[in-house]
Amino acid sequence: MTDTRETGGMIRLSAALAALVDELLPGNDDWPSGSTVGVQHAIVERLAGREGDSGLEHLAHLLDGIGAPFDGMDAQARIAAVRSLESGEPARFNWLRNAAFHAYYENPAIVALIDARGTPYRRRPHVQGYDLPKFDPATQTPTHGRGHWIRTGDVRRIDISKLDLDSKRTVKWGLER
Repeated sequence: MTDTRETGGMIRLSAALAALVDELLPGNDDWPSGSTVGVQHAIVERLAGREGDSGLEHLAHLLDGIGAPFDGMDAQARIAAVRSLESGEPARFNWLRNAAFHAYYENPAIVALIDARGTPYRRRPHVQGYDLPKFDPATQTPTHGRGHWIRTGDVRRIDISKLDLDSKRTVKWGLER
């Protein structure tokens, strides 16, 4: 599995990646597996957009190195293979895992499943957010005794004129983020 630009190479990469995805998101009677909803395809698209052919080639090499698509391997051997990828390429593994989880929970079928269970769920909540009840100080004021809060109406301005905010240190660490 070395040349992903060939049709056969991409099919082998997709099969190997589908096997990895199913180890990360195996599914059960209530939830489909990651590969069932096409997570492997979303990962390939994201990786190709991010790193191009070289990223796909590197992924193909890594998956080939751990024996993916895990044909003939029992559950313990598959877990060991995935753990070897995680320990050998931690940054790549973290990216793959996060990309798989994002692709799974952005999938319209998974969104519909979560929504059908009575939990409002949006593919991209940052666009509209979620409806939240108005803050009720009688029931939502912290009572645990840790920390504190100040009512908005009680917030007062403080004098910062002596902080020398034009200094090099402030510009370097505070204003140029």
